[in-house]
Amino acid sequence: MLIEILKFAHVLLALGLLGLTSCCFIAGGSKHYPILSVLNNILLYLSFFALLTGTLLVHSKHYTFHTAWIQAAYFFLTFFIFIISLLILKKNNLPRWLYPGVYLFLIILLIIIMHDAVRKVAF
Repeated sequence: MLIEILKFAHVLLALGLLGLTSCCFIAGGSKHYPILSVLNNILLYLSFFALLTGTLLVHSKHYTFHTAWIQAAYFFLTFFIFIISLLILKKNNLPRWLYPGVYLFLIILLIIIMHDAVRKVAF
């Protein structure tokens, strides 16, 4: 029962990450630009919790950390966290036109992670 709740939370966090990143993509090129700092902080927390729940699911679902798609998910999510952290640190020093491109790249990263997790193969 606990594993099903953990799996549900992990899927919910992953879909929340994708939805919020899409929202940031839209807000990055519009007049709602100042809200991005708040949304970036929420993205950072969501990604940490998605990483935590994914880690807890690895052994409970009898996978290993040497599985290719799990390693790819850790790599891409760590890269995602790194980029969001850079956006938080450089929040007012980046040109405004750069934000939609960065968020589009992050959306592509999340889609690759979800594709690998559903298909259980590395992209």
